[in-house]
Amino acid sequence: MKKYIDKYKNKRRCLFVNVSEASFKLINGYKLNKLYKPIVYSNENSLRGINEYVTKLNIKTVIIDNTKVNHLSEADIMTLSTLKIKGFEVLDVQHFYEILNRRVSLVKFNPNEYHVDDIFSIGINPTQTIAKRIIDLVVAVLCMPFALPLVLIGTVLTKLTSKGNVFFTQERIGENSNPFTIYKIRTMTDIVHHDGSIEKRITLVGKFLRLTKIDELPQLANVFKGQMSLIGPRPERYEYVKEAVNENAFFNLRHLIKPGLTGWAQVHLPKATPKDNLKKLEFDLYYIKHYSVLLDFEIILRTVRIVLTMNSN
Repeated sequence: MKKYIDKYKNKRRCLFVNVSEASFKLINGYKLNKLYKPIVYSNENSLRGINEYVTKLNIKTVIIDNTKVNHLSEADIMTLSTLKIKGFEVLDVQHFYEILNRRVSLVKFNPNEYHVDDIFSIGINPTQTIAKRIIDLVVAVLCMPFALPLVLIGTVLTKLTSKGNVFFTQERIGENSNPFTIYKIRTMTDIVHHDGSIEKRITLVGKFLRLTKIDELPQLANVFKGQMSLIGPRPERYEYVKEAVNENAFFNLRHLIKPGLTGWAQVHLPKATPKDNLKKLEFDLYYIKHYSVLLDFEIILRTVRIVLTMNSN
C-alpha cells in the first residue's frame, strides 16, 4: 500500500466499493483520473476491510455502486455508516458522477436495458417555471435594442451576398414534444452542380453570423411567443429526435422544459459532433434536474465567453 501513497501523493484517493459497469464509466473518465486516484474494493475478493483501506491510504471519499448496493454485508454497512458519521464523504456512484462532471450519468447495460436511479424525478416545479418565464421576457425586452440592429445588419449582408430568403424557418420539437417553427437568419445557399444536383453550402457571411451567434437572434421571437426560453436544451428536428430516442430512450426527457437559445450542453460542448450526443443529453438532463437562477447566470457568462472567442457549434 505504501507504493500507492508514494505514487499518487498529489492526488486525492477515493475508494470504489463493489465496482460494476456504472462505476467503470467513472473510473475510466478523464476528469476523475485527473483529480483522483481511484482504488477498487470488492467485499468478495478483498483480503482487507474497508476500514483498512480508508486508514492506510488516507481515503476521504468512498463511492458505493448503487447498482450492487444490496450486495454489501452487514459489517460493510456498519463501517460505511460509521465513516459517514465521522465526516467522510460516502456517496453513491450516480451522485458522485454528477458532482464530478456536472452532468447526469446515463448507463446502458445492453441494447434494451438501462440503469435507472432517480432520473424520472427530474423537472422544474411550477413556481420555477413561472419565474423562468418572467426572467425570459424581461431579459428578451432588454436585449431587443442591441439585437434588432444586429439582425438588421445580418439580414442586409445576407441579402446582398446570396440569393434566397434572408430568414430561415424550420419545424423543431419543443416543450412536451410539441412542434413549433424556429426562426434564424439564413446562413447557407444552394449550389447547383452541372449534373443538376443541389448542394447546401455555408456562405462567407453565414460563417460569420454563426461564429457571432447573430443568426440565432431572431429566435427572440420564439421566446416572446412562449415556444422557447433563453436557456434550455437546443430544439431539434423531428427526424433527429426520433433517431435519438431510438439510440437512447431518455432523450425525450429533454422535452420536459422549453428549448433554449443557449444551454448547459452548448456551453460545455460548443463544437459537439454526433459522437457527443450522449454527453449533450447528460448535460441537458443535469440542467433540468439542477435548475436554478444561478445556473442560468453561469450559462449566460459561458455563452458570452464563447461568442467573444467565436467558438462555433
